Amino acid sequence: MGRKPGTRSTRQRRVVYETVCSATCHPTADWIFEQVRETLPSISLGTVYRNLSVLKDEGLIREIWGDDRRAHYEEACEPHAHFICSTCSTIRDVHGAPRIDWRTMKDLVGCDVETQRIEFVGTCPTCRARPPRQA
Repeated sequence: MGRKPGTRSTRQRRVVYETVCSATCHPTADWIFEQVRETLPSISLGTVYRNLSVLKDEGLIREIWGDDRRAHYEEACEPHAHFICSTCSTIRDVHGAPRIDWRTMKDLVGCDVETQRIEFVGTCPTCRARPPRQA
């Protein structure tokens, strides 16, 4: 686990990081908290949030906002897009989406772009297969 100067690696931070990295979904802080408590029963939700913030600032994890208006987390690995279901808020990785040459953004809007995020929003196959609700 890489660190920025001035931050120290703690057991709590390491367990939070490992929990995010081993998740098969894009977990919320509440989900991470429940998983981490199995290893560190005395950890608080506030400590989990603080460690998520530090890990995000260090560039080790990414924060993605779902349609459920909650932050979800993932390991900061290779760049990829996300699909967010507007019905169930499931977040899925989308690999192979075309990248946009954002270096020209400065010419278009006068901004310096540091990174890009691509999100697709729609209905996932599971929700699409559900019968429509009767009014």
